[in-house]
Amino acid sequence: MKTLIYISLILFTSFSYAQTGKLKGKVTDGTSAIPSVNIIILDTNFGTASKLNGTYEITGIPAGNYEVRFSVIGFDSNTFDIQIEANKITELNVELQSKAIELQSVEVTDFQVQDQRDTRTSLIDLNPRDAKTLPGAAEDVFRTLQSLPGVLAPNDFSSQLVVRGSGPDQNLIILDDVEVFNPYRLYGVVSMFNPDAVDNVNLISGGFPAKYGDRLSAVLDVTNKEGTTTKALAGNVNISIVDANLVLEGKNPFNLRGSWLFNTRRTYYDLIIEPFVKSAGLVDDNTTFPNFYDLQGKLVIGPYDGHKFLFNGILSRDAVNVVSGDERETPDSVGVFNVTNNDLLSAAWHFAPNQNTLNKVVVSFYRNNGTTDFDSQILDPSLNRGNFENTIPDTLAPYLLRFSFGGDFIYEKYSIDDKFTYILKDHIIEAGVGADFMKTTIDFTFELDEQLQAVLNSNPQFRSALDDIKDVQNFNRYRAYLQDNFRMTEQLTFQPSLRFDYYNILEKAYLAPRLSLSYAFDELTTLRAVWGLYYQSPGYEKQRDQGILYDLSDQYTQTLVAEKATHYVLGIERWLSGEWSARVEGYYKDFDNLYRPQKLQGGRFYTEPIPGKDPRYSSGWTLPATFDGDSLTQIPINGSFGEAYGFEFFLSKRNTFYESRFSGWVSYALAYANRYENGIKYPFNFDQRHTVNVVLNYQLNSWLEFGIRWQYGSGFPISQPAGVKPRIILEDQDLDGTPETPVVATRNLGNGSDNPVIFDVDFDERKLNSRKPIYHRLDFRINAFADWWNLDWTIYLDVINIYNRSNVIGYDYYVEDNLTLGRETTTMLPIIPTLGFSVRF
Repeated sequence: MKTLIYISLILFTSFSYAQTGKLKGKVTDGTSAIPSVNIIILDTNFGTASKLNGTYEITGIPAGNYEVRFSVIGFDSNTFDIQIEANKITELNVELQSKAIELQSVEVTDFQVQDQRDTRTSLIDLNPRDAKTLPGAAEDVFRTLQSLPGVLAPNDFSSQLVVRGSGPDQNLIILDDVEVFNPYRLYGVVSMFNPDAVDNVNLISGGFPAKYGDRLSAVLDVTNKEGTTTKALAGNVNISIVDANLVLEGKNPFNLRGSWLFNTRRTYYDLIIEPFVKSAGLVDDNTTFPNFYDLQGKLVIGPYDGHKFLFNGILSRDAVNVVSGDERETPDSVGVFNVTNNDLLSAAWHFAPNQNTLNKVVVSFYRNNGTTDFDSQILDPSLNRGNFENTIPDTLAPYLLRFSFGGDFIYEKYSIDDKFTYILKDHIIEAGVGADFMKTTIDFTFELDEQLQAVLNSNPQFRSALDDIKDVQNFNRYRAYLQDNFRMTEQLTFQPSLRFDYYNILEKAYLAPRLSLSYAFDELTTLRAVWGLYYQSPGYEKQRDQGILYDLSDQYTQTLVAEKATHYVLGIERWLSGEWSARVEGYYKDFDNLYRPQKLQGGRFYTEPIPGKDPRYSSGWTLPATFDGDSLTQIPINGSFGEAYGFEFFLSKRNTFYESRFSGWVSYALAYANRYENGIKYPFNFDQRHTVNVVLNYQLNSWLEFGIRWQYGSGFPISQPAGVKPRIILEDQDLDGTPETPVVATRNLGNGSDNPVIFDVDFDERKLNSRKPIYHRLDFRINAFADWWNLDWTIYLDVINIYNRSNVIGYDYYVEDNLTLGRETTTMLPIIPTLGFSVRF
């Protein structure tokens, strides 16, 4: 405690001497003043907009070196390096060049404001700085989005996005105009997007336009920023107790127009935690803890006479190699080896021959591949794990079940797209064509103890058969779209659009019309509405997010059709003041032709207790009888449909002016999501009725700011078991090598022929019939800023789950000695403090 007080005194002494200065100037186009130019001091909360005469002024800026960006619709954005000196005025006059309109949004200070002419509903523009500073978000883009309306996280350990009653596999994720798969690191804990290198993050949670396709739910469109054009070298270093991040950028050498940017991240669990765990004997000496590193780069050349060339590259590696040690205290033994790679190369040519025309050609290569070798001996799930803690591993053989899995996958995609934009009076016309040439290879093998297979078969939440599968698919996707955004009146904007998709894997084509409109009641109030059809093709590359394994061999895809969704969205947004805005939105999604595993007719087994006999032993049960039942396969069929509907409210406060120190948002969502199979209605796995997010930030002074985030959610659905039942397995009694006789399973303890019966948890076809407890969590963050050695420093303390709430991720059910059900709760993240710093140069 004394150490913390001492550190606090040092920080207070250092920061209390921070001095401030002023930035002012005028923005013109060379002849006339430009009003309403958005002027942002990057990576800070400082910003303003130019007045009618083009002048601007920002006061109270801490002394130091900064980048300031000037942007307004219709003009090229410009970024300048400035130095603010204590108690002095820095003057910067700027001349902006006019350009073709590339985006339908206008940037205001540190956030995005949607143009009233933009007909897109459910649009969330995330400021990358929010991902850097949001409490509890681990400086991750996906985890920041999970605090916005309509977006959920499956649990604390996952950065996947569950959007408005749809699964993560139904989200389209794009980086610099290239679709990416499996955009996660550390096996889902964080995303591939580095907030220090991201420029724009747009999430459309419903009713997205025709330029996007092959997904049913939402679109996340991310653009990495371009490097600075004013310095030969600049950068940022961010170091915390779990990872490090380096960004370097600068203008191109040899007087070549444009810029370059390079960034890399690496975790070091394997460097810090691994030695301690090994020394304790909890894992084997040849163990490597989960770790990842990635390298990302962006090179921009131009513009030259309207031509601009952009090159992107990503190389990423995730790895883990864990072997349980002899000194472990748990009964299970696990060996895991896994390596996952994500690689991307892309090149783009942007051509703007005049102010009204823009054409983009993008070619790309993307590869996601990995190797897994998993071997385990796990304690029989029917047993109480607490009774076996600290047990000598060699004595556990009768109670352990083996499960092993090996697999290799390769997903490769070559793509080419041509996207055209033309402005004709009141029309903004967009059109595009593109193609993907894909090759997906999977080779998975499974080995399950027959006892474990019986456990899985009895659980209705287990969604997939685990059979060996090996397949190579070469297929193409072709697309084209056309949309026209035009003003019908001064207040009403209408956008009809049409998308064409051809899925080679299905040998079927689809037309998807979409309509959207916006109506400006006044300058502050806008109504938006969308209707549209959306289709999604099957693919091995989508199955990781589905949590299910389908066999997509040609023999099974011939009869499939694409999954389908119809979106209806209506929303109204109003600016209550220059800083406060409110949005209310309602939506309905109708899902059809959803994929589910085919069920085959087979046999099920049943046994009854014999009166007067002890049910704990095999002699207390009748011989199992066989009756009609079914079993899951890996064959996909269009056998499900569903719906998702709800209402969302979003109130936000932005820091438009320096005098305003408070910012944040409050959101509430009321949502319903259901699926229908075989005439039975089930709640969607992530059906969450009520969701509340509260994010508050307060800048105490020029060098210190605080933030909190509080999340609340009603419980996700869960299957509640009915009781216990004897485990029934097939036995090879005639010794011909084929098990065909059902028998009550017993545990051979060497006590003669009447061995104790193995009991399983009995779900009795109960599926998602109950709810987990409510979820809530409070996160806290403090950022302190300083100017040491002429560098800009940020030191932060981030605390996840500050009141240490035990949120439930699930339950492990087991059978007690008296043949009643026991339950052990598995919880999510406890309180976790993280200390780190970043320095900008």
